[in-house]
Amino acid sequence: MTTATIKKPVKTQRRPTCGYCKERFRTTSATKSFCTPECQKAAKAAKRKSKNINDASHSAFFYHLVSEVRRAGNMVVLHGHTPESLAELHAVYKQAFRANQYGDVKHFHMSHIASVKGNNTLGLLHAHNLVISPAALNRAHGVKHYGAGKYISRTSIDPRHSVAKDEREGAVLVRLIAYLGEDVVAAAVKLANIKPTDGHKHLAWLRDNLDPTNPEHAVHLDSIEKMKGKQLKDLRAEIEGKEVQEYAFKRTVHSDFAVLSVELNRHAVFRPELQEFAERLQQVSMAKRNPWVVNEEDIQALFDILHGRDVEEVQDVLDELLVRNSVGVALKVEPEAEVIEYAEGVIERIFDYMPLTIPLCRFQTETGWYYGNATPF
Repeated sequence: MTTATIKKPVKTQRRPTCGYCKERFRTTSATKSFCTPECQKAAKAAKRKSKNINDASHSAFFYHLVSEVRRAGNMVVLHGHTPESLAELHAVYKQAFRANQYGDVKHFHMSHIASVKGNNTLGLLHAHNLVISPAALNRAHGVKHYGAGKYISRTSIDPRHSVAKDEREGAVLVRLIAYLGEDVVAAAVKLANIKPTDGHKHLAWLRDNLDPTNPEHAVHLDSIEKMKGKQLKDLRAEIEGKEVQEYAFKRTVHSDFAVLSVELNRHAVFRPELQEFAERLQQVSMAKRNPWVVNEEDIQALFDILHGRDVEEVQDVLDELLVRNSVGVALKVEPEAEVIEYAEGVIERIFDYMPLTIPLCRFQTETGWYYGNATPF
């Protein structure tokens, strides 16, 4: 008896167009969309890049960049950015937002070391040219420039990058992303984990879920584009039948000295002239248990050296700040340090690099405490 041979059905061959390179190819698969694995990977990468660009376009950070570009009147304030430098700028932006209690107050500005309004130079919008500073000191500082910071000559600016103050935000945003480069923006979004605002997320959800055939939904279709973030959030909760949950940020009141101290440590990483004082300040801070005792002169001196003033010009103020806050503090002794103990429990470390102008004595008089290098009597 002969066994019948069962023939397998012949698969139908298709000639679809590759979803990435747009070339036609042959396949028997009913679902295959790409001609090669390389095209498939490239398509996924392009999709991720598109999403990152979209996230940037709807983020609070990039709209902050738009406002700064419009204020400066030129796109060139963003000259020279890389994904890493944009991520660093984003970190400064977030820190300033926290210092201002998430928008509840405006006590601190991101002030420029080299001003965008300089006569011959244009200060850049880079983390290395910004200091989170008390607003009053920034306003008083104006366009004063000690020579530090990150800037370019105005003679090198291409006029085609100018931005009019009345240019629409959306148009400026498109130009801004093109100026930085889509690859740089996409990489920065991934590196810094930049997210679109909650308002945009709610708007996108409403666009997808409002049913124009439902009269209760249809009344909102024309108005959602003009709604603010909280209104969008409330409407989404209403559509979903959920109770609105308010998230409260933990707000901390930041002192001028605390904010400037953090900025000193940040800038000392890439500014050698600040490193010695930053280390001394950090050592006293780690050893003391009581709040810092500071005055307006101390705050001004910190502000000035962060904005490029020579440390030696305010060295006496900085030294007095450390001595005043080292009273009763036992500091860690380094092998190369000479330890000198004075009256009232003052313990000081004298390093080779420390200025000799540091006060050596502390006495109580009828009018208060005396600091100096000789007895007042």
